[in-house]
Amino acid sequence: MVDYLGSTKSQRTRRHILEVAQRDASLMGIDSLTIGGLAQSCGLSKSGLNAHFGSKESLQVAVIDATAMRFRTDVGEQAFAKPPGHARLIAIMEYWIGWSQHPARPGGCQLIAATFDFDGLEGIVRDTLQNWIEQWRAAIKAAVVEANVVESLNLDPDRTASLAFGLYMAQHMERLLLEDGTAAKRARNTWVAALEA
Repeated sequence: MVDYLGSTKSQRTRRHILEVAQRDASLMGIDSLTIGGLAQSCGLSKSGLNAHFGSKESLQVAVIDATAMRFRTDVGEQAFAKPPGHARLIAIMEYWIGWSQHPARPGGCQLIAATFDFDGLEGIVRDTLQNWIEQWRAAIKAAVVEANVVESLNLDPDRTASLAFGLYMAQHMERLLLEDGTAAKRARNTWVAALEA
């Protein structure tokens, strides 16, 4: 049965499950997600949730994909709406850190946290995560290349992308684990200074 929003009950249930899973993954990590645990969080039966995903691995892949698609909308599209050049590079870090601090992610970015859980493993979950991370890194490098052309900058795309990831991951750890309230501002300021240098 399709409702007035044009989605079936099954689609609405799946969206709800993935929203809860993303919140849980922010707090406990994508690797900790299980069919049974998530069924309890969602108030569903284990068999009902299993019908949507079938396995822990399929659930984890779906959560990575759902998170990455939201990231693409909330961070990528917003940042790349800015004019090419310095403004876009500044926006990339601004929206990225804002993503990490959003109330929907009480434990920070699920994708960055998952890189530590899956980087040494093999399989579809790692491959899916790697694909999304590579896409974001490529997007940052493309923004650097554009900035070099538009504003005659001389930034190395690989080094600048690595710096962006390093600053983002540092503020993530310092802000959440070390409870350093200045970490996000420091990361932003270091990014701006590096671009201007």
